[in-house]
Amino acid sequence: MNKTTSIIAGLLLAGLATGVAQAAQTLDIKFVQEDADALVMSTSDTQDYSTGRLHYVDRAGRSFVAYCVELQQEFAPNFLGFQTYTPGSFSGSQASALQGLFSTSYAGLSNAFQQAAFQTAVWEITHESAGTPYSVAANQGSFFFSGLTGSLAQDDAAFVNQVHSYLNAAVDYQGADLYTISRLSNANFQDLVVATAVPEPTSLAMLLGGLAALGFVARRRRPD
Repeated sequence: MNKTTSIIAGLLLAGLATGVAQAAQTLDIKFVQEDADALVMSTSDTQDYSTGRLHYVDRAGRSFVAYCVELQQEFAPNFLGFQTYTPGSFSGSQASALQGLFSTSYAGLSNAFQQAAFQTAVWEITHESAGTPYSVAANQGSFFFSGLTGSLAQDDAAFVNQVHSYLNAAVDYQGADLYTISRLSNANFQDLVVATAVPEPTSLAMLLGGLAALGFVARRRRPD
C-alpha cells in the first residue's frame, strides 16, 4: 500500500469489517495542495498548467493522492473547503488501460518529471478518441502534449518519450490487477482518479480470517 492513506482503502476495509458490501454513496473531500515541484506544461486542452499529484483529505483527516481526469473543469480550490464527490469506476478500454498504467508504473514514480508524465498518460487514456492509438506527440489525436514551460523546455522530447513508455507498458500489461481504480466525480469540479493497492493474497486471507474469527466470537457471546 502507498505511504499515503487512501480514503478509498479506508472505506473498503470499513465495509469488510462491518459486512457492508457496497461503498458509501458520496465522499466529502478537500483539496490540500499539489506537489511543490510540479512541472508546468501545456497540452491541446491547457496552457501553462501545473501538472502532478494532487493531495486531498477527507473529514476524518485521512490523506490521499489523486490525479486529474477532466481538464475541461476547474479543480476545487482549498478555500472552498470540502466538496462532495461520488465514487465510481471506469469501464471498457479506459478501465483496462488505467489498470495497466497503475500496475506497471505507479509504484515507481519518484520525481516531478515522472509524476507529470504519469498524469499526462492518464489524460491521454481519458481524453483520446476511441480506437485512436495512444500518442501525446504534437498534433497526434484528440489530446496531445505541447511543451514544458521555462527552463525545462529543452526536455520536451524526453518528456514525450517518458509518457509513451508508460502508455506502452499499460497497453502491454497482462498481469493481475494490482490496484482498485476509482473515479471520484463532481458535477462542478474536475473528476479524479484514485488507486488503492489490492491486498496480497496472504494479507487478504489474514484479514478475512480475522473478520471470521470476530464473527465467531460475537456469535459465542450472543445470549441464548
